[in-house]
Amino acid sequence: MESPPRVARALVLGFGDSITLTVNLTLQRSPVHLTPREREVLALVAAGTSNKGIARQLQVSPNTVKFHIAAILDKLDASTRAEAVAAAVRRGELSL
Repeated sequence: MESPPRVARALVLGFGDSITLTVNLTLQRSPVHLTPREREVLALVAAGTSNKGIARQLQVSPNTVKFHIAAILDKLDASTRAEAVAAAVRRGELSL
């Protein structure tokens, strides 16, 4: 895990004296919520439905399903469909 960046600032008091203040900065992604459609797609993924099956069930193109799954993976910082399902369950975005 990468350590947080550090920022150092110096306050010059005069006569060559100074106080140095070091602050640790932690960047944190704000929680991003799935859209209702993304939750619907993810529920079908969790049920083991293929992209083609999801497309048929939701009456959209398979490319639209791929787009939704890519957005879900990005929002949940997941690299696989299984990781996305687990992350959504942990965050309360999906219940099984």
